[in-house]
Amino acid sequence: MFRLAPLFLVSLALVSGSAAAGGGPAPGVLTGWDGVVDRSHGVRYVAMPAARTTTVAAVRTSDARVLRYATVSGAFGVPLVAFDGTAEGLSHDGQTLVLADIGVQAAGTKFTVLRTKPLRRLKTFALPGRWSFDALAPDGRTMYAIQYLTTGPNPRYSVRAVSLATGKPIGSAIVDKREPDEEMNGAPWARARSSNGAWAYTLYAKPAGTGFVHALDTAHRAAFCIDLPWHSTQQALASVRLSLADGGRSLVLSNRAGRLATVDTQTFKVTAFAKP
Repeated sequence: MFRLAPLFLVSLALVSGSAAAGGGPAPGVLTGWDGVVDRSHGVRYVAMPAARTTTVAAVRTSDARVLRYATVSGAFGVPLVAFDGTAEGLSHDGQTLVLADIGVQAAGTKFTVLRTKPLRRLKTFALPGRWSFDALAPDGRTMYAIQYLTTGPNPRYSVRAVSLATGKPIGSAIVDKREPDEEMNGAPWARARSSNGAWAYTLYAKPAGTGFVHALDTAHRAAFCIDLPWHSTQQALASVRLSLADGGRSLVLSNRAGRLATVDTQTFKVTAFAKP
């Protein structure tokens, strides 16, 4: 174990940033110091890509001491899942880390899977076409990813489950069974996760100014789309943030002006107080 040398800190800062995935609303990946934090164990995982390899480091948050590191082939970063800067890729138990390809190509998208202790690569796999990371199941065995069906500024896409054991999609697209023919579109602007890691709540803003919350049950491969009663600008929806309250029974949508709405996470009923 050793402390981060000043030069190493500078190099981390220089590569910090996001590389947007082309052709879709995904925020891209994060490289450098911010990374993704395992708050239960006080460890930050950072990805530092070079020309042909990526160094992954586990850094203790309390004193910036590097606990372990590994090098994997290819250029990867920590997945960003919303434009509010939320990074994910770490399983709820902190044992599995998934990194996403920096340079997404139309021919295929790569992901690499690591065990965090000891820090080592388990496998790298590619999915055909354009994909982006969305979430991990609590047990770290299933990855949820966005598959882009079209290209352009407002592409159509679907949510798929992917086995991390085989690197292949499981079943068909995950849709809200209440509205199976409803197409997802829009950009993810905010994310909140339940305390047990099972639910991923994402605020999507559509180009027309409407929005919805995508509630993904990562433990049971189920999804629910919760329409919001607003017709606003996409910029206004971009200022909204998500948080959980009442022991996870309420999803709170708020901005700097205060609380805008709540969603009952059991019934998905929306109670609106103000317009963003």
